[in-house]
Amino acid sequence: LLSGRLEPGTTLPLRQLADELGTSMMPVREAVTRLAAENALAVLPNRGIVVPALDASEAADIWEQRIRLEGDASARAARLADAGTVKHLRELAAAVESAAHAGDLHDVLERNSEFQWTIYRAARSRVLLQLIEILRMQSVPHCTAALRVLIAERPAYFARSFHNHSALVEAIARGDAAAARRIKQTDLKEFRDFVHEIHGRPRCTLHTASPGAPLSPGTR
Repeated sequence: LLSGRLEPGTTLPLRQLADELGTSMMPVREAVTRLAAENALAVLPNRGIVVPALDASEAADIWEQRIRLEGDASARAARLADAGTVKHLRELAAAVESAAHAGDLHDVLERNSEFQWTIYRAARSRVLLQLIEILRMQSVPHCTAALRVLIAERPAYFARSFHNHSALVEAIARGDAAAARRIKQTDLKEFRDFVHEIHGRPRCTLHTASPGAPLSPGTR
């Protein structure tokens, strides 16, 4: 959910999920119950779980809160991140760009998720981290279709995204909290607008897959 590997409408039987995670049914049920309470999953009677859709009002509210909280986390990271964290962020930003140029959607999702969470963990706020996690679990699955289009069709936009990543890392590196907040919020607003554009395209359909299935960058 946090990386975008599951998309809205994806359904998974609990047994399949337990098998793919290599665990028994009990911890899966417990996890699903928690995620359902946070509106990240919905439980279907006798059918397993589904990633729920968001209506326009819910999506707008979540984006507004994400922009505020993730901007706060980026500002805190600029004040608190050490040299090792900055070095790791530079490496991750480069890995995201490399995966995008290779057209590897799965790798983009994984590397970008790692990049973002390294920043949020650097903020050193358990409460802030928990709030961001809940909001991203609800919204990130709705962004994957847009990322797929972006990789396949919008290299110029991705170049802008890479610029934002690099600028954010450098703001964190020099301890500029105001710049880190501004860059992160600008990046999120730009991507929010792109997601809205793609979801409004009639030919953009959502690809569904289980966590273990490959996601093709060309599928829309």
